[in-house]
Amino acid sequence: MMVGCLWWANVWALRSDSEQPIIIEADQVDIDDRNGVSTYYGNVKLKQGSISIDASSIVVYSVEHRLQRIIAIGQPAHFAQRPDGAAADVNAEAWRVEYNAQAGVLILSDRAKFYQAASKFQGDRIEYNMKKDTVRASKSKQGSGRVHVVIQPSLIEQTKDNQ
Repeated sequence: MMVGCLWWANVWALRSDSEQPIIIEADQVDIDDRNGVSTYYGNVKLKQGSISIDASSIVVYSVEHRLQRIIAIGQPAHFAQRPDGAAADVNAEAWRVEYNAQAGVLILSDRAKFYQAASKFQGDRIEYNMKKDTVRASKSKQGSGRVHVVIQPSLIEQTKDNQ
């Protein structure tokens, strides 16, 4: 059962991010080119355009050298990205961060936090859909915690003005 909060965000990723090279720094890397999997260990930093991910380990999945998905593990792992037309980044953190490049979806699991402007979401699981401009926060299926959301008054006024 999914208990959560669906909030329509006015954010989306920079359209040019997917056209940028992926740059990764780590202490160690294991590459399995045949299966399209590369695993990076130790203070890993990934950058692609405005996307930035910092984690203890990152696994990158690709098909025919096209990025499919990234899984980052940390205590916590951090994600940041600059939305089109925004003055500030969207920031997120969780112990597990999964980015599906094809779908444009970021899934944060385990102690998840998502920050947009002055608003904040906390929950066991947060899903940020960059293409649909939505954020969904929920407790995990076995979780007992509740979702915590802080929406600043200026964002509520902007939503009223756009209707």
